[in-house]
Amino acid sequence: MTAKVKDILRRYTVATVGLVFVALGIALSIISNLGTSPLSCPAYVLNLEWPVLSVGTFTLLINLGYVLLQVVLLRRDFQARHLMQIPASALFGYMIDGCLWALSWLHPGTFAARLGLTALSAVVTAFGVSIEVAANAWMLSAEMTVAAFSKVLRKPFGPVKVVMDTLVVVVSAALAWFFFSNPFGAGAWTGLGDVLLARTEGIVIGIGTLLLAVLPGMLMRLTDPLVERLRGKSRAAGRTPR
Repeated sequence: MTAKVKDILRRYTVATVGLVFVALGIALSIISNLGTSPLSCPAYVLNLEWPVLSVGTFTLLINLGYVLLQVVLLRRDFQARHLMQIPASALFGYMIDGCLWALSWLHPGTFAARLGLTALSAVVTAFGVSIEVAANAWMLSAEMTVAAFSKVLRKPFGPVKVVMDTLVVVVSAALAWFFFSNPFGAGAWTGLGDVLLARTEGIVIGIGTLLLAVLPGMLMRLTDPLVERLRGKSRAAGRTPR
């Protein structure tokens, strides 16, 4: 096996570990019932309306839509390697479902416990994204779509991501309103207080959504250096003594 092949396998293995952490973060945000991350809002709304398909399956379908959007935006600049998003999206969907199954025993009963799960979701997500970025291999379709818009519009990645995340949440709220007559999730509208304090089930958009839109990016200032240190130790341990 050549050094190049070994490097590719190593990078994709590390990136897959990053995907596991991001999937775990999404599962924690759903279980917290304070509002899930912008990335998973549409899939969770659709799952609540059509539970015959899992959150992971809807995540895959939405990501395939993102890939088609990239083809339209980039045209000739869309490269064959970008199609790696498809198996990554399938793997990511299975990971989300697996994490939800593994954590199905978690039933946070208080607002403090749910807020704690949201905070843990932010930390886990930031760590996972830092691993993905460091690996330079798999990349989620949502992020690739932001990059495509950024390239076509000639705008910085950060502001474009904020706009796209906002649009995703708005579309999710519109779907929730259409399905449940409640812009925040499933169930009858019972007032904003019930949403903020998680006194109703099936909350898709709430205080947790706001926190998860902001906190992971801030926490990556801590997780990025941590991942770099871990990579350095891993490389040092992998060297053969002379």
